[in-house]
Amino acid sequence: MPEAAKTALELVKKHKIALFLYNGTKYVRIKKSDALTLSMNPIEKEYDYIADEESTTEVEGYKPSIDQNLVMYKGSDDYEMMWPYFYERRTGAAAHVKCMIVYMHEPGADGGYKAWETDSVISVQDLAAVDKKLDFKVLFGGGITNGTATMTDGTPTFTAEIKKG
Repeated sequence: MPEAAKTALELVKKHKIALFLYNGTKYVRIKKSDALTLSMNPIEKEYDYIADEESTTEVEGYKPSIDQNLVMYKGSDDYEMMWPYFYERRTGAAAHVKCMIVYMHEPGADGGYKAWETDSVISVQDLAAVDKKLDFKVLFGGGITNGTATMTDGTPTFTAEIKKG
């Protein structure tokens, strides 16, 4: 293979995948966490076709969620945003928040980055005082809009992809 055709491997670094939650006026990045696992939670269905010896599993959709912890630094934007969800025990419409995941290792259109935006629900799980952590889930709701996020002073602006067809 010619040298020019080879693609250099680049490890995706943790700080290049960013979780942002909307506080009512702007997106706030969840920074003071030591984990970010986006679980896709596939919705699978078994089909037992008569012509096949074994059944077939099809993926019919996804229900993503993030189990998140937040190291509690009073005064940090992410703590100040999440504290009311815990303290007020928010439910229903009060627990909904816009969520954006920005993949800063994947170039998007117009110099931005590939991103997802969705409505989500914050489900507070635990306040672990000894560990100084507030644990919560971000449960994606409805659907995910693919698009591009451009960054200005660390705050993303989302532009939805134009669907073809």
